[in-house]
Amino acid sequence: MPLPEPGTTPQNAVDFRVVQELALRKAQAEWPGCQKGPVVPYVDENGATVAYMFHFRTDGTKFPVYDQVRMDILQERFGLLPNTDIRHWRSKYGHILVSARSDRVPIPCYGYGASDYYAVGKKALARAREILGSDAMLSRMYFIFPGTFFEFSDNDGKQIIISSLFDQVWQSRQLFVNEIRHHQQELANRYGIDESEIARIHRNDWNKALKRDFTDYAEYFVPQVERAPFYEWSYGCTPTSAAMVLGYIDRTQNYGRLVDWFWQRYDCVEGEMDWQIPNTQRECAIAMHTDTLSGGTLVMYIAQGLQTVASNNGYTVSTISDQGGTHNDWAWNTITSEINSGHAFVWSVDWQHHSLACFGYRTPDKYVFIHNTWWSPGDWWAHSGNGWSWVDSPHPSGGDPHKLEITYPLGDTDYNSIGGGEVLQVSDTVDITWNNFGNPATKVDIDLSTDGGRTWQPVAGNVPDNGTYAWFIPLSVQSCDSARLRLRQYQGSTLTSGDGNRGCFHITREPMPPDFLAPPNGMQIFEPPIVLRVDSGSVSADSFDFRMVFGGDTIWREPTVVPRCSLPDTLFTYGRSYKWTCRAHNQFGWGRLGTSWSFWVRFRAGLEENGATHSNYAFLVPGINRLAGGVMFKLGQNARGSGLVIYNALGNRVVSLNTHNKNVFWNGRDQAGYRVRAGLYFVRLVSETRTLTQKFLLVE
Repeated sequence: MPLPEPGTTPQNAVDFRVVQELALRKAQAEWPGCQKGPVVPYVDENGATVAYMFHFRTDGTKFPVYDQVRMDILQERFGLLPNTDIRHWRSKYGHILVSARSDRVPIPCYGYGASDYYAVGKKALARAREILGSDAMLSRMYFIFPGTFFEFSDNDGKQIIISSLFDQVWQSRQLFVNEIRHHQQELANRYGIDESEIARIHRNDWNKALKRDFTDYAEYFVPQVERAPFYEWSYGCTPTSAAMVLGYIDRTQNYGRLVDWFWQRYDCVEGEMDWQIPNTQRECAIAMHTDTLSGGTLVMYIAQGLQTVASNNGYTVSTISDQGGTHNDWAWNTITSEINSGHAFVWSVDWQHHSLACFGYRTPDKYVFIHNTWWSPGDWWAHSGNGWSWVDSPHPSGGDPHKLEITYPLGDTDYNSIGGGEVLQVSDTVDITWNNFGNPATKVDIDLSTDGGRTWQPVAGNVPDNGTYAWFIPLSVQSCDSARLRLRQYQGSTLTSGDGNRGCFHITREPMPPDFLAPPNGMQIFEPPIVLRVDSGSVSADSFDFRMVFGGDTIWREPTVVPRCSLPDTLFTYGRSYKWTCRAHNQFGWGRLGTSWSFWVRFRAGLEENGATHSNYAFLVPGINRLAGGVMFKLGQNARGSGLVIYNALGNRVVSLNTHNKNVFWNGRDQAGYRVRAGLYFVRLVSETRTLTQKFLLVE
């Protein structure tokens, strides 16, 4: 994907050589030995270059092509787990954004991962071509700090602008510019922005940055920051950030009712499914009056919303709120005091409608550590910008020391994923387990959802809080791929804590694959027979279906009522590796095939790998035609007197032939004199010193 066009020279421009030198010094401090990749120019609404996004390969290898980077970061993103420590999360890539103007903060943000250009550029291009046609190409990337927007143009000069969150599309450059200018003027009228003071502060920051030793810094985080959750963007950035803050409180303190369960929903803003959304995220969107069609939330509702959500869950929350600007160094003292006191908070900036969950800070450069709701899950952001910021920090009270966390089944634990998770079978008994942290309450109620968390039905009530419950899955439960459990803990009649599966697990009525026993996976087999065996006790089944695979093709299949299958050694060729698998059947039907096991054939009962034979033992199979009355085998001189046996494709003996003559005729009949069907056959020549096998096709 080509880079966007650079902009015009901005006001108060910084020479690109200075910008690049700053980026390289910062990169080497963060990722020693890293390799620089492409630099993406960003422009403002006037088309002037406002910043440069530098990309780096953090492991020191050469920076790859666009599509490889895109695949890598998608794989990294979707490898995030519920308990991933975002502070220590690492990527093959890093990014550093450097301003192109001396009156703006020198380095607005940096961290692991790649920018939106790599993460969603191809998706934005596809969206643009749906509107403009196949000739649409990336022309500009706008940076209205800290948000990015893609501009695409066609051959006729038409443009559309797409938000990197895909929540907005502008049908022309002018419409986009008009809206940005209107928004900036509205903020200036509402709050007042002292541009001259902002410029003075940031010029001073530039002077410091150009002299800084970036390896000299100190970091501070809230306690147990490794337990801070990372949730998928849904409803809007503010409810998502608020949910992460409340989720951190739920996980690390005595407020276990804040996040009780997860569910899945279609997000009309992004136009895709969100698979792992906590109940608190939805509650925040409602309480904060979020416009879920655009994702926007007014700052005035954040503190009120935090208090409402806490109250609805039986807690009391007071909030420390502060508006940051040039008058108070963008609330830096409030930021540091809240983190030092162990309080995570929602941090909002008005230079672009965006909210983030803040869990730490770094000095002396004054950066905040955030869980972003965009493509870099954990980032360092400059605390200042060309506008106002807000801190909304919840201080809860009324907690309960009883806590509960589900430990089995966990469901699909991959980030925003569907399709993983455990497979549980109807009529089986499964141990549901949880952790009560050594402080059991009176009882636990367990609920099941088979529609991804939309509706719930009781599984068991008044279960002793001993950490386990044997759940017999009744026949009334239907097969589904969107099953979740919700556990609620009570002390007497008071709900003390709740938890549920972040992702879905599967319930099936058909049997699961049986446990494979023999031959062991990867085994070398030196003599026949080969017998496949599975554990009938591992699954409730009335029959089994064994399959042999070579080169992607199924070469043998045998249904059986017993958990084993004997294979004819005529199937095999010396020196080859084969795979086998099996599935089971019950009253509801056939289950799925298990993961294939393999083995190596090290005996010579089958064809040689190269098919070669010695001339003295060779036999030839000429063209075979049923009308000719049969098949003539021509033997080498040393083969006379040996045994010649014909087998069918199932490995069953068909007939034994006399080899006293060099030409051996077979009339196409079995040992009992019945004509055999057309198909694949094997002919085996056996002497005292060697066995040779050759396959042939008998046709009508």
